[in-house]
Amino acid sequence: MILEGKNIVITGAGRGIGKAAAIACAKEGANIGLTSRTLEELNTTKKEIEDLGLGVKVVVKIADITKYDEVEKIFKEFHDELGLLNGVIANAGFAWLGFAPELDPEKFDFTIKVNILGVFNTYKAAYPLLKKDDKNSKAKFFITGSAVYPAAAPRMAAYGASKYGVVGLQRTIALEIKQKRENITINSIHPMQVDTKMLRGKKAGDGNKPPSVLDPEDLNEYYVFMMSDASNRIHDGLLYPSDLEKVKKLINEAPAEKKENLDVFNEYLQEKSPKTFENVKKLKALIQHLITLSK
Repeated sequence: MILEGKNIVITGAGRGIGKAAAIACAKEGANIGLTSRTLEELNTTKKEIEDLGLGVKVVVKIADITKYDEVEKIFKEFHDELGLLNGVIANAGFAWLGFAPELDPEKFDFTIKVNILGVFNTYKAAYPLLKKDDKNSKAKFFITGSAVYPAAAPRMAAYGASKYGVVGLQRTIALEIKQKRENITINSIHPMQVDTKMLRGKKAGDGNKPPSVLDPEDLNEYYVFMMSDASNRIHDGLLYPSDLEKVKKLINEAPAEKKENLDVFNEYLQEKSPKTFENVKKLKALIQHLITLSK
């Protein structure tokens, strides 16, 4: 189990991507802190983990991610109950769609607060509680972004602005971490469409999603890997599942000699799909992980 004994907090953990990531991390041995605004959903996630009989600790706290005093309070409580934090997944998100002139300014404001201020609040509250004393086991801060960065789309003025903004926030924090030589990594994942209530409302999980839409569980391997020590060298990375799925397909199709080591496969990837290679070339550890999983 690659996360055994690690303490990981996940925001927006009551449903969708956050819930799936929480269960996946627990299966790999992590103790889990769950938070969102809805206690009932969090307790459902907790029960599903506990019913697996994994022996990991699961702690539930409710908070409004846009209110720093609440976020600071629950992170201190997570620390008190779990210990120093090895990883945080800033997953809480909100979307409000509509043509820009027709958007309610309050909804626009709320979208920005959840998706940017919420990530900032999470990082600020978690920062002093992260386990930063081991360069071989760096603390991980991982953000759920969106493929609307950089592929802007109509009717997504608020959501798109927020997801562009959170990349800017990540870039700034990444430079600060590097400047201070801290044992922390910050990265983000940017899926296109996932079968969650944010995308499909009450229809989410009904088994009738379009083929192009991912299940939340399809992202689990990325969240688990990025919480592990194997991802130590990935910093300020942007993970696009659309690119990574292409990489996995090419790994499966590649002759055995093209998968002997990462350098050989990278040459093969660059030849077969130059654009994909450019998009993932900074994710060497993850590509190596995918190659290993294929064997």
